[in-house]
Parts: sequence; C-alpha cells; structure tokens
Amino acid sequence: MTLSVRRLPGNFGAWIDGVDVRSVDDRQLGEIARTLLENRFIVFPHQQLSNAEYIEFGTRWGRPVKLISRKNTLDEYPEMIVQGNGAATPDHVRNVANHWHCDSSYEREVATATMLYGVEAPAKGGETLFADLVGAYRALPTVNRERYDGLIVSHATSAAMPLPDETIRPLSEVPPEFLRHVVRLPPVTHPLVQRHPYTGRKALYGLGGSAYGIEGMTQREGSELILELRRHAVQPQFRAGYKLMPSDVLIWDNFSVMHRATPIEYSDAPGKRRLNYRISLKGVPDSLKREPATANAASPATGSNA
Repeated sequence: MTLSVRRLPGNFGAWIDGVDVRSVDDRQLGEIARTLLENRFIVFPHQQLSNAEYIEFGTRWGRPVKLISRKNTLDEYPEMIVQGNGAATPDHVRNVANHWHCDSSYEREVATATMLYGVEAPAKGGETLFADLVGAYRALPTVNRERYDGLIVSHATSAAMPLPDETIRPLSEVPPEFLRHVVRLPPVTHPLVQRHPYTGRKALYGLGGSAYGIEGMTQREGSELILELRRHAVQPQFRAGYKLMPSDVLIWDNFSVMHRATPIEYSDAPGKRRLNYRISLKGVPDSLKREPATANAASPATGSNA
C-alpha cells in the first residue's frame, strides 16, 4: 500500500487518506511514522475504532503515558484520557489545555507522540493549534541559536508563566479533594534545544506549560526568556491548526511542535458537545528503531520553512 498523503491548509500538517489504522502492517506503520516526522502532525479521517482497537493502534507507537490526574481516564482503559466539555465539568479543570505545551514535559521521560480519536465535535470552536519548534529555532539569528544550544530549562507541573491569552492553573489552585487523585512529581530539567532522535533536526523544546526557569539565570531572567521564545515560536508563520472531527485520528510529534487547545463552551446541548480520547506515548514504533530517519530527513511537504 502506498500512502495517499495530502497537505492540510496552513503551514504544515497532512491528511493520510484511504487507510484503516486497524489493518496497517509494520512496514506501513514505519512509512506512516516517517510521514509524521516530515509533517509534524497527521490526520486519518473516517476511522471506526472500538476502545480496544484504539488502544492496540496506540501501543504500536510506544508505551502509553499514565496521566498524573487519574480521574480523567476510562476505568477499563486507563491508557485513554477523556477530554470533554460536559456542563458538569468543575471550573478548575475547564480549558486547562488552553496554553502552549509539549505533553509530559514535566516528566523525566517525555511523550514522543500524542494521538486523539474524535467522538463528538461542536459546530463552532474546538480547534487544536500547533507551533513548529523546528522552524522557530531555524529562524533565530545564528548568535542566538549558539547561545541557546547549551541552556537547561527547569520544568514542573503547570509551573510556567502564562501569556495573556493562556490559561495555566498551578496545583496550588486545585481543590484538595481533587489533588487526592493527582500524582505530584518533582521538578525535572530538559535542554532548551533538542536534537530530534530520529530526524536529527534541532528544535526548541517545552517552552510552555511546565517551563519555569533556566539554569544559570535568575528566576525572572529565565521566565522572561522562556516567554520571549514562546512569543517567537507562536508567530503566524510557525503555526497551524486542526479541528478534530468525529472518527478522525490526529497524531503529532512532541519533539517538533508545541500544541494548545482553544477555549470552548462547556455544554451538553446538541451541536456544542466535544469528546475525544487521547493517548500519549513514550518511545517509538519498532519500525523506526530498525530504520531511523537521518539528519537530512525531508522537510514538511507543506512548504514550512523548517
């Protein structure tokens, strides 16, 4: 099977048509993974997956991340994170992904890929936005890239300073009864600039959500540099977006992009409901382990500057 890959509107991203993700073999999965690496995020429309089939497809990409909040998963499928907008949703967990971040950046071993399976979508809103961290890094002046290459960033859960249009709720604002279901993790560090383990491309990493300081700088200096780089990375030329629709499977590469949700109304009314199932993965498909991409891997087919 040859993949039918079509560029999405915007700076990067691609559809893969005519594929039933339940039936791809290892060779095809490797081709899909390399398409993801080239295009930052990919979408499979028209999938009809049971929970077990979705889990089976997800685990072929790596080891599912266990979310620090245990209340947001399906009891019988703890690998699947439920993301919805029901009217009964408590205020402190509404729009909590409405900020730029890389999944699991507050953990020592970060998520390499994340996937969403769409169940319901509202008539308006509900987009996921992406920022190309490879292109943002390459667009920096050479002297800045040389300076940033050696910097180490401190991360902790929801510890970043928000931009004016972001929602970041620190754990100190979470009600105690909810904190009982949240795993508290110690701070970790990650390089500000990471070389992708399979493409060799350098990219900025983890500029939002959990990033709160930089080693060798004062707290204020580190926070301000992180904010400056986040503003740089989310400029229109580095951004793309996609609205997950029912039966879509959306996958993105956490080493190449940051992402964020957009604010959404919380309602049970028809035409306003949003429901999807998320699986974040650590590790990579075995096919990529056997045949890793090179540092000269192709840039996105969409014309991104990365």
